[in-house]
Amino acid sequence: MPSNKAQSYVKPRTTKKNRTNDLCITYLKTEWRSILTTRFAYFFNKSPESGRRMGLIMDCMIKSLESLFLRFSDLKDTQFNTQVMLPDVGVYSQRMAEMLFYYQLLKMGFENIKSKDAGPDFVAEKNGEIFCFEVVTPTPRDSIKELIGRGKLALEERDLVFRERLLSVTSAIKDKLERFEAHKSAGHVPEGAHYIIVVNDSLLLPYNEPWYGVMAELCFGDSTLPIAVDATLGSGGIDFTDILGETPSEDDGTEFQSLVMRDNFGVSINGRKPVIPDSSILRVKIREKIPTRRGTDTVAVDIAESAGVTGIYQITLREDLMFYHSFESGRSMMPASALISSAKNKQLVRNSIFFSSTYVKDENLVQPLMSPARLFGREPHEFNNQAVYNVFFKPFLEGGEFHQSPESQD
Repeated sequence: MPSNKAQSYVKPRTTKKNRTNDLCITYLKTEWRSILTTRFAYFFNKSPESGRRMGLIMDCMIKSLESLFLRFSDLKDTQFNTQVMLPDVGVYSQRMAEMLFYYQLLKMGFENIKSKDAGPDFVAEKNGEIFCFEVVTPTPRDSIKELIGRGKLALEERDLVFRERLLSVTSAIKDKLERFEAHKSAGHVPEGAHYIIVVNDSLLLPYNEPWYGVMAELCFGDSTLPIAVDATLGSGGIDFTDILGETPSEDDGTEFQSLVMRDNFGVSINGRKPVIPDSSILRVKIREKIPTRRGTDTVAVDIAESAGVTGIYQITLREDLMFYHSFESGRSMMPASALISSAKNKQLVRNSIFFSSTYVKDENLVQPLMSPARLFGREPHEFNNQAVYNVFFKPFLEGGEFHQSPESQD
């Protein structure tokens, strides 16, 4: 069964920002249990025995989150406890993203991690370099959240969701670019530090479904690339003129860039080793300007090259990751992530920051691996639920290879 031996930390010293820790932990444990019970309903409802096992796993997940909270306590700002207990899902998700990104910094091997009320969310060191990280959680309107959670949408609804998600990301990035300039002017950015804007896409994905931030895809845009790529490199819709036999117009000034479409599944014939088809190359339109919510306001294409920041890092930061990290065999699991960087610094940041896919202006755009569930018209969380059940539940339930009575699993 899951173990939390490696997840226990010493209670932080009592300071002004930690005085309400006990109250905050009590609130958060209830909130985490509510969120996780909804997301992992499949396992609770599968069978009584599956539900009991999920209950034991959830206890470990909550214990891990509590331990992380205590470890993070000396870094969080003075408003963290107050704001994370607000009923606003957007505020809660932003503050949790900061705590969960701190966890990612530890997992990636960053050291000397610091955080102050004034300045970037985190300043940390790795490979002899200093990095600043500013975390933002783009928050769409409630009506868009409802559509995102619904799943199957009409074409007009889908187009609205994609447009609104992009606006949420571009607006959030623009705000953080302005904050970057303010931090520099105030002297909060160390000389020579590499500044990374971290885009947590948690609220751009179905909030009540599991596995986002664990084994599910990042939020993607019209280009089928991570949405932060569309928001920073200007990638737009895929151009299908060659496939449709149409003659593309080269005189309208439209700029294109190659898109590598990877095949992430193999075909097995007569039980032989699966053969993975070759990747195909299409092209995407590149926008001249990227809109934000401020009407006439726009974000310049190639932000990583022109705005002074070293990179944009898209990642899904959710409580679900603690499912895998409750098992010794699953603690190497990292959330899906996309790293967009300037050409000058691309190797430096790639050597320091974990990524699932990476993007820069002078390289072809490569589609990240997509869930095979989409090939069969299924939702990724449905596919992932079954895969997780087969590995973490079925062998341990009654009649399974590793079955033990619930009493012996405590």
